[in-house]
Amino acid sequence: YQLIQEKLPEIDAQLNEKAEGWNTERMGKVELTVLRIAVYEILFDEEVPNTVAINEAIEIAKQYGQAASGGFVNAILAKFVNKQD
Repeated sequence: YQLIQEKLPEIDAQLNEKAEGWNTERMGKVELTVLRIAVYEILFDEEVPNTVAINEAIEIAKQYGQAASGGFVNAILAKFVNKQD
């Protein structure tokens, strides 16, 4: 948790750049929290494979977010992975 908080400004800046038509202020709390954790894992945690970070984020978003949350999270996180490859 502390590690994510330290990188939060950078994570949010990346999210705002990738989420076309959205920004972190407009996102739902569940979606934003899930995205922040997954982006941290993708960009800074080499122990978590990108596919695992994305799949877990999608499942959590589907379970705790709104009906379209899984797709929303998937679309944004896919942009991070495509950039990395």
